[in-house]
Amino acid sequence: MRQVLNDSELSFLSGQMAMILHSGISVLEGFTILKEDSPTGEGQDILGEVCDSLEENGDLAEALRGTGCFPEYFIKMTEIGDRSGELEDVMRSLSSYYERQHALVGSIRDALTWPLILLAMLFAVLAVLMTQVMPVFEDVFEQLGMEISGVTSVVFRMGSLMQRASAVILILFVAAVVLVLVSLKTPRLRASIFGILNHLPFMRTINDLLACSRFSHTLSLALHSGLDMGEGFSLAAGLADDPHTRARLENASRAMDEGADFGEALRESGVFSGLNARMASVGFRTGSAETALEEISLRCQEEADSRIQSAVGALEPAITAVLSILTGLILVSVMLPLLGVMTNIG
Repeated sequence: MRQVLNDSELSFLSGQMAMILHSGISVLEGFTILKEDSPTGEGQDILGEVCDSLEENGDLAEALRGTGCFPEYFIKMTEIGDRSGELEDVMRSLSSYYERQHALVGSIRDALTWPLILLAMLFAVLAVLMTQVMPVFEDVFEQLGMEISGVTSVVFRMGSLMQRASAVILILFVAAVVLVLVSLKTPRLRASIFGILNHLPFMRTINDLLACSRFSHTLSLALHSGLDMGEGFSLAAGLADDPHTRARLENASRAMDEGADFGEALRESGVFSGLNARMASVGFRTGSAETALEEISLRCQEEADSRIQSAVGALEPAITAVLSILTGLILVSVMLPLLGVMTNIG
């Protein structure tokens, strides 16, 4: 089964299409050019399928959907642009959107690299301590005829268990690290990992910011493409992939149907913060809704990026502190009984 194109590929493709359309070349000719310039492989096959479908029915959105390699958001936005005659602008906007998404994932990956290396190093130290050093102390205790009990006994049993299962533990640890790195490059795996992490309080806030950014971007693009407020809002709400966000947008839609102001409805439902809601309201009253929504989208994404960086930055000292404490407790649990014996001998 083919993988969905990643953010970098989507950004490049939409950017190339925007440039081609700006030159006055048709959509079919544009995809044909991209196919001819693409190296032989899966990418060329995908573009070939799009070209074949366009030749048959001329429906770009259906051609993209038929490949199974484009996300629904990309397809829906393309459909709007194609229908409204604003495909060039939509492609340019999609290129910018996916470029920001790629940069966000890249910054997370870069920020996680050193904490993961640190975690691996400290895990290795802890593993050596438990599997190589602890058995030596256990032999010393046995030779001295000491009765091992309490925490010391638990530590020795854990060391013995880790020694027997060291290969399995190492494989699981490496697999976990590889899974995290791969998930940041694979959209579906990344969505699954983030879905699990969203249950954490700080991730909930980050997810809300990213959802607000995507909603604002979609609505801005829909309005720019000629859709009215009702159609644009329904489209943006329908593309929300988080049930929590979708429920908030439904509440906002009901509030607007009852006569509430756009910004106020989104603020009351929890989609926008107070400042963002105020910006949206002013934007709609002054006829600059598209600009206001795009500004809100950028602000939310920048804030989400900042929060992610802060959260990841806190991992390093937290990992160091936890594993240092564990190492200290292990050593103390063994050294104290040994010191007691040495004192009695002395």
